[in-house]
Amino acid sequence: MRNLIVAVMAVFFVASCGSTANEEKPTAQYQEKKSSLEETERNNPLQFLKMSNNSDRSNLVNKVVIEGTISNSATLVSYKEIEVGIVFKDKEGDVLEKDRKTLNLTIGPKSSQSVKVKVKKPKGTTSVVFDIVGAVADK
Repeated sequence: MRNLIVAVMAVFFVASCGSTANEEKPTAQYQEKKSSLEETERNNPLQFLKMSNNSDRSNLVNKVVIEGTISNSATLVSYKEIEVGIVFKDKEGDVLEKDRKTLNLTIGPKSSQSVKVKVKKPKGTTSVVFDIVGAVADK
């Protein structure tokens, strides 16, 4: 009887350790989903980059100092050459001028970085609106 129990346990042990077919399928599915996610992140940088804690102030040499934090919510892709669009408005809300600045920095996946941009402001500017308008996926 004892030998029968040992033999049955040995058969179950060998049968459970030998299955490799189920281990390969999840890996292939995982790689497929991962590459699909990476492609989505590479093609849609504005969906994953956000600028927050925005503030602007004027300095003594007629420039606007824009400060904020750029956050990357992508899980696989880093972004570089981030373009910030800046719109200068007068007291009625009319657009006086538009400008773009490219920030030469790289923001990794799931990270944030503080930024500071100085631009000359046009005469009559009472408010400044700025946001991320473009970026390049890093290799």
